[in-house]
This record gives sequence, C-alpha cells and structure tokens, in this order.
Amino acid sequence: MASSTAMACATLFTPSMAKPSNVKTAKLTISNTTTKLRSKSTVTDKLNGLASEFTSLSHPIDRVKRLLHYASLLPPLHDSDRVPANRVAGCTTQVWLVAEMDESGRMRFRADSDSEISKGFCWCLVWMFDGAEPEEVLMVQKDHLAGVNVGLHVKAQSRVNTWHNVLFRMQKATQDLLFLSPQNAIATPNPTPLPKM
Repeated sequence: MASSTAMACATLFTPSMAKPSNVKTAKLTISNTTTKLRSKSTVTDKLNGLASEFTSLSHPIDRVKRLLHYASLLPPLHDSDRVPANRVAGCTTQVWLVAEMDESGRMRFRADSDSEISKGFCWCLVWMFDGAEPEEVLMVQKDHLAGVNVGLHVKAQSRVNTWHNVLFRMQKATQDLLFLSPQNAIATPNPTPLPKM
C-alpha cells in the first residue's frame, strides 16, 4: 500500500495546528485518490490521514522521527496546568491533559509531556480531537490507533499504552464535560408542595 508517491507526498504532513507560515498543507495519495487534509476534517478523516501517513513509513525509526517532528509542533502547556489533577495515569512518562468544552459545545484539548515521543503522540491526538463534537471523540476506539503504530522493539508496548491512556483520558473528560454541560442538563420539574395538614 505504501507507494513511493504516497511516501513522497506524506513526507511533511503538517496539519493546521501551529502550522508555520512557510509550510503548505500536504497532499496524501491514498489508493490513487488525492485528498487534501484540512483543519475542518472530521476526526475519522484525520485518523485515516495519520494512519496512511504512518503506514507509508516502512521503518519504525522513520515513524519515531515523524513523532519527534510533531512533538515540535505541540504548543507548550502553562505551568499552572502541570498539576497532579491533569496527569494522565498509567503512562511511563509524565503526560498532562487539559480538556474543556467551548461555548459551542465542541471539545478543546491541550497536552504536554516530559518525553518528546509522548509529546508527538499528544500532538496527534490533540490535533485529531481539538474542536471536535463530543460524539466524535467518544466514537474512536483504541483499536483505531493501530494504524499509527510507532513501536520499536521493547518500548512498543509502552508507546501503545501512552496512546491508549491519553485517548481514554480524553474520552473520560469528554463524558464528564458532556454530563455537566448545561445543554445536556435534565430539567427537573419544580416539586409539588405537600398539602398542608
């Protein structure tokens, strides 16, 4: 599936988040169809684009290099957000995640890590989910991330765990914010006063 055209076209996949002004949106050739990835793409489109990009990189070290590139695009997290409440549990490295729902009901995410590779994972997930509808965030399953496998021998399982733990935390935060959202609050009728005796 990884043709030389797809590999050449996917060499610098730089979606809209923190895109330098001198970098153009890349075109990916997938099954002889050229698709221009845009920031308004759905989560599914973004996930498929990332999976195609990483699949086109046949050597694991090239996938790691791509993650390191993405790590450089992740905006820094404020020190005030690097608190235990924002830590992602279960990760070998320290990973922080901040989730919010904006006024239009879309999810907003910020993340950071003390590991460059984990930062790259975070950038991919934040790029996919930031600005998405809550339902889009909740529909992704951990198996959907298999196409973006970046394992290098012994560390492979640790990296898979980072993907899964950050995804799980994003989805848990989305569920919590959805539940607390005024748009989803269940109206409780005013209680009928008890008759006086």
